[in-house]
Amino acid sequence: MIVPVVVTALGLVLVGTITQLFGYRLGGTIAIPVLAVYTLKNAFMLPVFFFSTILAYLGLSIVKQRTLIYGRDELLVAMGIGSGIPLLIFLTIGAVFPESLREVVFIGSILPGLAAFNYHQLKPQYRTDDLIATILLFSGLTTLGWFLVTPELAPVLGELTPPALYTSTSDVAVFKNAAVATELEPTILSRPSTILIFLIGLGISERVRARYGIRIGLISTALLAIYALASQWLIALYVIVLVTAFIFLQLVHQITLLYGRVLISITTAFALLSTVPLVMALPITRGLSAYFVGILAGINAYNWHTTPTSKRKLYVPLTLGTFTFLLLIVRATGQILPRGIPQQFGPVEILVGVAITVVCFLFVEYYTVDRPDHEEVFEASILSGSDER
Repeated sequence: MIVPVVVTALGLVLVGTITQLFGYRLGGTIAIPVLAVYTLKNAFMLPVFFFSTILAYLGLSIVKQRTLIYGRDELLVAMGIGSGIPLLIFLTIGAVFPESLREVVFIGSILPGLAAFNYHQLKPQYRTDDLIATILLFSGLTTLGWFLVTPELAPVLGELTPPALYTSTSDVAVFKNAAVATELEPTILSRPSTILIFLIGLGISERVRARYGIRIGLISTALLAIYALASQWLIALYVIVLVTAFIFLQLVHQITLLYGRVLISITTAFALLSTVPLVMALPITRGLSAYFVGILAGINAYNWHTTPTSKRKLYVPLTLGTFTFLLLIVRATGQILPRGIPQQFGPVEILVGVAITVVCFLFVEYYTVDRPDHEEVFEASILSGSDER
């Protein structure tokens, strides 16, 4: 996993730098660096991303012309439309893909909508320059990854950590005869179940954001619940990197006053780089999963940071409660691997999981102060024109 980490971390730093200097959006913070890795893993992902992004952009344009949506609703619409082609591929011919490639197709389904939304947010006069910069960045990162995958470098970059771009399912490794011997990863969830978990996690995430004003990640908890069935060490890796990245982010913010896209780029790059020594120390065998865990930890460290100070104590119980709830569903429908959790799943485990979920959300509700209803405030004000005193 060293190669995807290096390519993505460098890409994130470049995205942050270019954003700071020129104000370009580059398809979003993670889209192009991750797409470069995806393309090296499976070249088929590039045309899928291209056509899905165009579809999402056109679809968002039509929806905006006919409705009054704005802001986050635009992002959700773009992601919904852009996910169509990847998820259709995932459902129809996903069975012919090995588990690692299904993971790429599934997680990669959010990227076209993300890129389309960011491109749509640009003023028309800046779109051409932004697109050129995006293409150059993608080309440079893909070229770097290409040169880092060779038979000569395989003993170091392909074997020190679990391989990701050095496996027999990686197009670049197969083409350059640099693949190392690995076992195929078993399937944890069926394709329909995976999409169902994705939708449930997305729905809960948006509900949490609407109710409490806290972002816990669109698909983070759903992915972590799936990873829990693969290996408990992936969850341990996430927790360690999340806390480390959060502390790093706080220090960087206090020293430099950086914020927004630049800060999230630097933090996610740091989180990714932090995963490498930890993966070498922990019994983790799923390189691509560890790579995604690093990305999730970096993004969620930023989400935790942007949570208002008075609500930060609610971030952990909200995440834990959502994760536990989704884990119960995943465990009931999926196949657990030898290092996954929970190994036992019966009435006791279900009751414990439900109890954790309920306690977490009760804790959050207890410390949540509801805002006054806007209509009630208006009716009680002198501006309403009401005769009541």
